[in-house]
Amino acid sequence: MKEFALNKIQLTDEFWQGYQELVRKETIPYQYQVLNDEIDVDVQAEREDPNLPAGKSHALANFRIAAGQMEGEHFGWFFQDSDVYKWIESAGYSLLNTSDPQLEKTVDEVIDLVAAAQEADGYLNTFFQLTRPKLKYRQLYFSHELYCAGHLVEAAIAYDQATGKDKLLTVAEKNIANICTYFGRESGKIQGADGHQEIELALVRLYEYTGKQTYLTFADFFLEVRGEDPAFYEKEILKNQADGLSDETPRVDLTYLQAYDQPKKQHEAKGHAVRMLYMASGMAKVAQHTQDQALIDACEAIWEDIACKKMYVTGGVGSTVHGEAFVGPYDLPNDTMYCETCAAIALVQFSFELFKLTNEPKYLATMERALYNSVLSGAAIDGKHFFYVNPLEVNPQRDQENPGKGHVKAQRPDWLGCACCPPNFARMVASLQRLVYTCDQEKLYVNLFVASRLEEPDQFTFEQTGGFPFTEDLTIRYQGIPKTLIIHKPNGLSKFQIDSEHEWQETNEAIIFEAVENVTANIRFEQPLQILRANPQVIQAINQVALQRGPFVYCIEEADNGQALWRCRIDPQSLEATFSKEDTLLPITLRLAIKGYQSEEWSGTTLYEERAETVIPRTWQLIPYHLWGNRGIGEMRVWLPLVGKK
Repeated sequence: MKEFALNKIQLTDEFWQGYQELVRKETIPYQYQVLNDEIDVDVQAEREDPNLPAGKSHALANFRIAAGQMEGEHFGWFFQDSDVYKWIESAGYSLLNTSDPQLEKTVDEVIDLVAAAQEADGYLNTFFQLTRPKLKYRQLYFSHELYCAGHLVEAAIAYDQATGKDKLLTVAEKNIANICTYFGRESGKIQGADGHQEIELALVRLYEYTGKQTYLTFADFFLEVRGEDPAFYEKEILKNQADGLSDETPRVDLTYLQAYDQPKKQHEAKGHAVRMLYMASGMAKVAQHTQDQALIDACEAIWEDIACKKMYVTGGVGSTVHGEAFVGPYDLPNDTMYCETCAAIALVQFSFELFKLTNEPKYLATMERALYNSVLSGAAIDGKHFFYVNPLEVNPQRDQENPGKGHVKAQRPDWLGCACCPPNFARMVASLQRLVYTCDQEKLYVNLFVASRLEEPDQFTFEQTGGFPFTEDLTIRYQGIPKTLIIHKPNGLSKFQIDSEHEWQETNEAIIFEAVENVTANIRFEQPLQILRANPQVIQAINQVALQRGPFVYCIEEADNGQALWRCRIDPQSLEATFSKEDTLLPITLRLAIKGYQSEEWSGTTLYEERAETVIPRTWQLIPYHLWGNRGIGEMRVWLPLVGKK
């Protein structure tokens, strides 16, 4: 199964087109100003640690210094280059969607700068160029050299697609050629991988874009070699010491790096969540081309471990700040979790690649859950403030007083010292249409209800119109060579009614039109309120429920309900809910009002007391989770306690 080039899909969807316009008009220009240190912004560390960089970006300045265009020292994380590459990628996709000569001119200037910073042999990483040139490819236990190279590749592909300008693609391929001279199975080459996965999936995309088999082979090499020798990093450290190049004696956590065994032998989600999911995405992409059954089995097992044991109801993943990592099954705290925006984006990516590999609709359901909730919560509605961490429960006063919650923020910062999430959000939204359709020789898959037009010249056109998720109808039109249409049913929809002159089949997951050449269908459905409970092993959600309608998980927020949200109680047996379309946040905001209860205030000063809880009737206002935190600092909850005595 394959995806379509973005220039074949025209997005007309009110919801997603609104987000793409936000990214084009606000986010991309703002991010350039931050990367270029043009504006004064509050750049915060992603968690409480005085050793973390903050205060400015300096990302473009690092390139200027490496290119010899200015004096100075490298500032920021050792993977700071990737912020620039992801910004170029998001700009490329945005230009593909909408022409913008000024933006294109700015990107061309940035690409010129990147090219000027590249060394003659193709090496490119400003951190090592400026701080430790003798240790290139020799500190892979923490190095993000290959990670940055992967994001350079993805940026180059996006910009070449959008503009036909291949200068950055030339830079990227030259960088990959440099890597190939140092890594490989040949005697004397490095047989290991760097600390953060990304190059694996990028190399497959480069193979798909250029048709050069070497890139696919090299991607498979990096998946084979990781964890093949668990002592690789320790040997690397000792060799640097013996050669007098470094006296560092770091502790290497092989689980954090997913290097405790070869990826094809891993069947659980362990370690750093983003690294895990980037690796798994690369595994799925390689397997699409090689049909390596060991890789396929590992991908499916890792995904099951996440989706069935380690994923939040919002599609967030990564339960702990310690290592930004997965923890054990069903351990899903709501107020100390991490749920990095990048991890949600990576889960969308992994689920999409697994769907392309297997055709299993469960992967689309998870992709949609993460996309509409945890991905979108990563940015404010002004497009200029961003979450790194996406909590499911916030109490600002208590969080501020608890050192274990220093990573949890009640309001999105202007920018982050570790700024991986803001440009990642932008590139995901700008390229959203790539997720909507996939196909094989005989079938066209409609993966998301997103109003759009797909045109494959001389073969077919497909169009879907409708106002989902704000309306409960969809019209599809297909014309062209015979195709079977498989229309995935989004999360939480029910009571489908299909009006068409053509025959169809309906399953629990899809609506199917067999081998049609010309078909029009009007599809109506309902989006009932879902009252979700967690597996009882998720002890943090015992006697609580979460509310969902369509793709949106809902939350209560102090801005609508006042303080002390922990006093909210609901009774699923007599829950009355009212939805309204308002313009309080986005042009359309689907708000929810529920009739529930409020527990009594605790009178007196006792900490513990034998007493029954009493409650009074109360109406609670809820908004989609992804919109929280846009109206000042305040409390927020996703999981709502059940009522006891009324």
